[in-house]
Amino acid sequence: MTRETAPAARGEILIVEDTPASMQLLADLMSQAGYGVRRAPDGRMALISARSAPPDLVLLDVCMPGMDGYEVCRRLKADARTRDIPVIFLSALGDTQDKVHGFRAGGVDYIAKPYQPDEVLARTRAHLELHRLQAALEVRVEERTAQLRDAKRTIEASEARLRELAGFLQTVREEERARIARELHDELGQGLTALRIDLGRIRNKCGALGSPVGERVAAALSVVEQCVVSLRRISEDLRPAMLDSLGLAAAVEHHLAQFSERTGIACHLSMNREEFELEDRLATAVFRVVQEALTNVVRHAGASEVTVRIDECDDDGGGIRLSVEDDGRGFAAASERKSFGLLGMRERVGVLGGRLDIDSRPGEGTRIAAFLPLRGTASS
Repeated sequence: MTRETAPAARGEILIVEDTPASMQLLADLMSQAGYGVRRAPDGRMALISARSAPPDLVLLDVCMPGMDGYEVCRRLKADARTRDIPVIFLSALGDTQDKVHGFRAGGVDYIAKPYQPDEVLARTRAHLELHRLQAALEVRVEERTAQLRDAKRTIEASEARLRELAGFLQTVREEERARIARELHDELGQGLTALRIDLGRIRNKCGALGSPVGERVAAALSVVEQCVVSLRRISEDLRPAMLDSLGLAAAVEHHLAQFSERTGIACHLSMNREEFELEDRLATAVFRVVQEALTNVVRHAGASEVTVRIDECDDDGGGIRLSVEDDGRGFAAASERKSFGLLGMRERVGVLGGRLDIDSRPGEGTRIAAFLPLRGTASS
């Protein structure tokens, strides 16, 4: 194995030829064209040379003693260090079957002897340029892939921060709603209750005396009683006290009973537990999804019947499956993005690592199904 000239800027060619005259002819031709030339008289030396310092292209004779050109090419293509080097076969065997054999071995071209110098140079130049373009393309692909990976990591990090922020905002909002509900119940509610008691006493005395003021007092008492009812409803909507005191199952059952009484929509509830041992964030999320889904039913569905099902299951390490199904007018899937209620449910479920699916078609009702995992839902 010899290196005739230093590698030229145009590329380095490894010539594998067992006939000295043909070797010299090819070496002179490549050197004069500005290529660096390396020589190997047989297949074994060609493999050693290519593996030690991969050339830009190999001109490979087919008929050589010991190891023919086809076997040399197969070994080059089997080695990660040399598999990308373009190989051009040179042979006096010009049958179609010989050429097919060469291409199957991994060659990029096949030049039959006797060859024309201009043809050898043209094909060498073409395959070197193709090899350079391919290498440059692979570099660009790798760079682009790295950029996409970086962009994906950035997006994932941003999404993680947004989920953390959304979870924090959900927690803050629930805490604020609970605080307002307590203040309404403890302060305003107690004041209205005391006022109702006093007005009741005054009405009774005025009624006993037959005073016309009694009618005004009775009217005022009625207004106060309506305010107490409204206050309780608003307080329950903000934060149902039953959710904290009796748990999720009782809170959902009570909410459905009130919903049915208020709207006239028949509600059916099915649960596979009498009670669910859930941490506060998860129980609140399940209740809020039910609450929001029923709100959407009233606003948009025009339904006469709603079925709510809550099951604790062992899927994906354990979780809560929830479904709310109505027999209303339904909607086209494309319009889902316009509903902030549905977006809010997706966000609430997603913050806890769950998923929410919506199945609806015009005239066929709507089914909202959610899965919330039990793991990883501890309050932050």
